[in-house]
Amino acid sequence: MVNSPSPLASALPSVIAEAFPNSRVGSRRALAATAGVRTFGAGQAILRQGDESTVALVLEGHVAARRTTDDGRQLIVRIVTRGGLVSLLPLIDRPLTADIVALTPTPAALWRAEDVRSLATADPGLAVDLLDGVLASFEDVVKRLDGLLHQNALRRVARVLSAHDDLFFADPPVLTRAHLPTLVGTSREMTGRVLRILESRRIVSRVGRDRLRLLDAAGLAASADAGEPRAARGTRSA
Repeated sequence: MVNSPSPLASALPSVIAEAFPNSRVGSRRALAATAGVRTFGAGQAILRQGDESTVALVLEGHVAARRTTDDGRQLIVRIVTRGGLVSLLPLIDRPLTADIVALTPTPAALWRAEDVRSLATADPGLAVDLLDGVLASFEDVVKRLDGLLHQNALRRVARVLSAHDDLFFADPPVLTRAHLPTLVGTSREMTGRVLRILESRRIVSRVGRDRLRLLDAAGLAASADAGEPRAARGTRSA
């Protein structure tokens, strides 16, 4: 973590306005004046599961909310970019329920939850914006749970790749093969088996140690939308 202010700190007022469009001007100024702006390197934790409740706003880059389950498995439950709040429950006085990890070099603004809550009690517009952020995060989590519970391994991998194609197939990529198991909710071995099926169909190819190349965007979309083909039934996860 770099403790010196990011050059993007000058963009803080505009990002606050994007994130809290219904808030009062005075609330936005108070948020800009009290924010702790720090830059985090790729792979660094912005906040950790179990930390005290903190409101974090992404100013640039990509951030993952990654939860560790009771049995030690890690799942990425959502990915947030510029203008997004990364805390699932930003105002509740309880420990954080997920690690917040930078996927790219990321400047972020941080506030104590109690300070933002104090502003929100006097500004209904800010309170609505925060509620909208919480509802959006829960919608993301519900969609992820639906995929984990009701989709076979092949479809889950295809859906994750299709939903985040701009991150997996960028040059350089933001997400790599190492992220797939935590996004899909399967083991590394199962994810590898599914990738081999997608490779055999010339939909994607593996490049180097951790990258992927998209060969057939339409084929990937069809695999994401279709039910499990007969040839792939051996890849069903437990």
